[in-house]
Amino acid sequence: MSTWQRIGVGLKFTLALALAAILYQRVFVATLLPQVATDGPFSTPVVWLERVVPVAIVIILLATWVWVIAGAVQDERTVDRRVRRR
Repeated sequence: MSTWQRIGVGLKFTLALALAAILYQRVFVATLLPQVATDGPFSTPVVWLERVVPVAIVIILLATWVWVIAGAVQDERTVDRRVRRR
């Protein structure tokens, strides 16, 4: 996969995760979270979701861009090795 294709995949993931973060903020945090009772049976999972979802979004975003950068570096090293062999 070429570097530009990797960058395109990285941008698509970034846009998709931005949309997911906006939906999470608008739907879950702004609308559903205030409706959960603090002493109810679902209060613990809701608190965990409130903490885990933003962390998961950031981890996926960082992993995607690490993949883009590592792939570009690997492609450049491969090209450099091919040039040296000639």
